[in-house]
Amino acid sequence: MPDKNNVLKGRPVVAQPARREFIARIAGAGVVVAAASLPHELFAQAAEAPKPSADPAGTVPNSAVLAEKNPALKPHSERPLTGSVTAENHNFAVTPNDRMFIRNNLLTPDLDAGKHRLTVKGLVEREVTFSLDELQRSFPVVSVQGMLECAGSGRAAYVPNASGTPWPPTGGMGCPKWTGVRLRDVLRAAGIKPGTAHVAGQGGDFGVIATAAPVIRSVPLAKALEENTLIAFAMNDGPLPKIHGYPLRLVVPGWVGSASTKWVHTITLLDAPFKGTFMDSSYRIPRIAVRPGEKMPADAISTEAWPVKSMITYPAPNATFKAGKPVLIEGRAWGGEGAIEKVEVSFNEGASWQRAAINSGGDKYAWRIFSYEFWPQSAGYATVLARATDDKGNAQPIVPAWNPLGYFWNGIHRVGFMVEA
Repeated sequence: MPDKNNVLKGRPVVAQPARREFIARIAGAGVVVAAASLPHELFAQAAEAPKPSADPAGTVPNSAVLAEKNPALKPHSERPLTGSVTAENHNFAVTPNDRMFIRNNLLTPDLDAGKHRLTVKGLVEREVTFSLDELQRSFPVVSVQGMLECAGSGRAAYVPNASGTPWPPTGGMGCPKWTGVRLRDVLRAAGIKPGTAHVAGQGGDFGVIATAAPVIRSVPLAKALEENTLIAFAMNDGPLPKIHGYPLRLVVPGWVGSASTKWVHTITLLDAPFKGTFMDSSYRIPRIAVRPGEKMPADAISTEAWPVKSMITYPAPNATFKAGKPVLIEGRAWGGEGAIEKVEVSFNEGASWQRAAINSGGDKYAWRIFSYEFWPQSAGYATVLARATDDKGNAQPIVPAWNPLGYFWNGIHRVGFMVEA
């Protein structure tokens, strides 16, 4: 609930959600679990979880994964396992582990951290291999709060339907704290050869059938060398949960989640983008917008940084308030490579907009918390819309351009609530 002491009539108010103090050292720490559960509604798009079947050897059963999640997280598919919470369950400064979305491309591998090795090869002066312990001892350890979001987040909102998992408009994202070593430090230790253009990560997940394509994605060298791109071994000051990449994963904040390879064991430096299923068949968008319903054009490009986006995290849909008393509207805004310049809210379906307050500071790729104090004067059903604009002038559209695979939904979020006399 909003803090009634943080209410100043007639102007936007910055909400200050309580932040947990975490231990600085991560070695041996346990997984962080959220202490509170916010009200939530089941979203209509979420299908009921299919009945579990036999789990292949060397994998973590879906039931074990879901047992660690908050009840607000609803599965969208079993194989691959996907699931997320809706906006009203994201009203945290830092996304707790149990509310972080799930997006597998294959199965969840059950890996042994003591045996796990990371190899760097390709266009390097020397091929190098590190254990988890060697990575922690050889390079500076850093922590970054950063957004990860599935490229298909919001896919269910596109009309006509786009192919793929039916992520709801506000499902499929999260902004935890990540701890690890900078990817650039590890690459420089191997020696980057001239001509390197892309850096590919390969994960240790595998499919039900042996011929399933391995999950390999590459990012431009410049993004790999960006200071916030990590090889992470911790999430929210505890070891990475198995579903989120234990014991090692790439974290490429601000970009589509598939760039942040989970269970990473091999990093390859290349002279061009990697050629493979997860670069050339999926995670692609038209270079120029196409008519809704058309097929993917031949000159499609790979998805990279997320466009500007926001969501309302309070109130929950259909919440009830009293006329004449303040309602503190709160939400989250973020963008791929642009900073959030402003967030506006509307209480008349977009006929006019008021500027919300934004919490300043925070890591480059962390979401920004916005808030606005609304004073309902009469009873009835009310609505609030939110739209964010980045520092390059890009504003959220009412409805984003349709694309065949349903990526990059960043339409304006709308929440309705009841005001009683």
